[in-house]
Amino acid sequence: MIEQKATVLRTDESTIWLQAERQSTCDKCQVKKGCGTGLLSEHVGRRFSTIAVPKTQAVGPGQQMNVSIPEEALLHGAFMMYLLPILFMFAGAVISRFIFANELLEIIGGLAGLIFGFYWVKTRLKNQKVAIETQIIEEK
Repeated sequence: MIEQKATVLRTDESTIWLQAERQSTCDKCQVKKGCGTGLLSEHVGRRFSTIAVPKTQAVGPGQQMNVSIPEEALLHGAFMMYLLPILFMFAGAVISRFIFANELLEIIGGLAGLIFGFYWVKTRLKNQKVAIETQIIEEK
């Protein structure tokens, strides 16, 4: 499980909205002062994400919670968002090349495959629910 601490922003009858700080690996790196990525992260400042999770326990704004997500869900999501659209793009380009034998139509076929890939992933992930677990860390 990948875990992250988050703060409760608000709740309603069925949902808890949490705010979690995005963490980078720059804080743990020894070369942070001389690295462009480390310097850029210092100038950008802290960034936060808002997460909506199902309400399974009574909480109030300001409480600290531990949010965890299975590694398999993260890897599956990364595969779906990054690899599948590119595979659709290549498939569209290859199919266009064999059907039309024209470079411009091959580019258009690749772009059409990429757009179709992103649309297919979006509709597929919209219907899929990932089990995000929450646990109270700090009572207020």
